[in-house]
Amino acid sequence: MRSCTRANSVAENLRVWNQEHAWLEHGDEWKGQADACGVPYDEWKASVVDWLITPYAKPGSTILELAPGHGRWTEALASLAGRLILVDLSPACIEECQRRFKGRDRLETFVNDGKSLPVGLDCLVDLVWSFDSLVHVAPREIQSYLYEIHRVLRPGGFAVIHHANRSHWTLPLAPMRSLGPAWAFLYRHLSIGFEERADGWRSAVSAKLFRTMATRAGLSVLEQLSHWGNAGRYGVPRHNDRVTILVKGQNGLAETHPPAQDQGPPAPATHPPTSSPVSDRSQGKEASE
Repeated sequence: MRSCTRANSVAENLRVWNQEHAWLEHGDEWKGQADACGVPYDEWKASVVDWLITPYAKPGSTILELAPGHGRWTEALASLAGRLILVDLSPACIEECQRRFKGRDRLETFVNDGKSLPVGLDCLVDLVWSFDSLVHVAPREIQSYLYEIHRVLRPGGFAVIHHANRSHWTLPLAPMRSLGPAWAFLYRHLSIGFEERADGWRSAVSAKLFRTMATRAGLSVLEQLSHWGNAGRYGVPRHNDRVTILVKGQNGLAETHPPAQDQGPPAPATHPPTSSPVSDRSQGKEASE
């Protein structure tokens, strides 16, 4: 388990995912969100594909997966993509993806610097996908990635990003974590809650901060989800995470949407929203901040 006192820096992310993490199940070892939802892991994983990937990825589209690790979601993405681009900070992760998906047509892999995307992709990507990765990335690098996502997305293209969601007011207190385990434990409780001791090495990011950074990068926030599926059966409630759905406007600029009050778990949808207001479907947290 990674110490919650460690910084969410590029260097630390490279060390953890390239050297320290064992990848015992190629990423499927992370079953905590399914457990928190009280559903079997395979059912939860299928819900992520059905609700968060398939509606935003037309068959034959160009998809960029940011930080695929060992390819936990790559199989599902490859079944939809006409062109699939994998970008990861870790050379070892890229090598494993090359091994696992050897022989796949229209698959490209890149090792990056932890903050940028490959050149030559301007306005060519239909969907950027990142799950269980940017939760560990510091705000500065997330802001850089959001600018890069805007650059590579075609007008009308989507990004689906899973990220941390600490209570916004606690973000300035993040340096507490460096003072030692007891202070990190206190910060976890203040910023996420008392459900468990570990904080999942979440970075000092809130839904509100992520929304601000996305808008600054020229992207529109369509939704910020804690749960999805019928009656909110599935979600990312562990560590109070969020999944944010972004779109690049047809003119390349962000569309302006007023913040909405909390509306509870999302209702079932059969297609991506195109002009919905910003919402944080989080059962009362963050939406009114």
